[in-house]
Amino acid sequence: MHRPSTGTRVVPGAPNTRDLAGLRDGTGLRVGSGLLYRGAGVAVGPLAERVGLRLVVDLRDRRETPGEPSPRDVTVLSRPLVTDRSVIKSSAAPQPSHYLAYYRQLARLAAPTAAELVGLLAEPTGLPLLVCCSAGKDRTSVVCALALRSLGVRRAELARDHALTARLFRRDPATARSMAWARDLGVRELAARTAAPGFVLWTLLRDLEREHGSVLRFLMGHGLSPDTARRARRVVLTGHRAPTTGTGRTGVAVRPTSSSEELT
Repeated sequence: MHRPSTGTRVVPGAPNTRDLAGLRDGTGLRVGSGLLYRGAGVAVGPLAERVGLRLVVDLRDRRETPGEPSPRDVTVLSRPLVTDRSVIKSSAAPQPSHYLAYYRQLARLAAPTAAELVGLLAEPTGLPLLVCCSAGKDRTSVVCALALRSLGVRRAELARDHALTARLFRRDPATARSMAWARDLGVRELAARTAAPGFVLWTLLRDLEREHGSVLRFLMGHGLSPDTARRARRVVLTGHRAPTTGTGRTGVAVRPTSSSEELT
């Protein structure tokens, strides 16, 4: 059995892309290494070369991927999440309340895809898997958070990982500007567009649990079965899968958030 990473592992050369290894559930189990990645869509090629990527859940629509080739031996599942972003775009500097309203809209639309993602995670032969959108930020965070929370990963862990996005873009703005959506943004606008307050995602998950009892029950209303969730949990959180050659060692381990962010 391989040892799961103790911290999120960032993939060099792939914008805002990381292995979600190390995220903990309420019993102390951690997401295994080399199973589930999240990131920007332009990371598909680099990730395919580095970790032997097998499957991509792409949340972008065709307007966001003009002429973009698919790597060989990688299956791409197109699951576009087309949403109304006016609540965010109405302000040059969107506030957390704007993002929360947007994420609530996203959660309703993303639930079937998140339920499908749990099913994909239950099948080790289809892993490693990448979930991506244009920036690897909003849509990707919500889909990954819904899926992993349904398996028992702690809200605080998911919130901290979400907040890591802003840190990564601040640390490497040149990489951000290599993507078409960010190419012409000024410094302040780029910071506003890549803001990722962890407590916003935490609040979204808490509110879904208050309304539905749990995120698992929320996804059960969108096609997820308890048996599939149990199988996915065994694969993702207990390390029952031997790592693919080279996976789990391709990233740089970082602390998901500062110690001052107290979320539970």
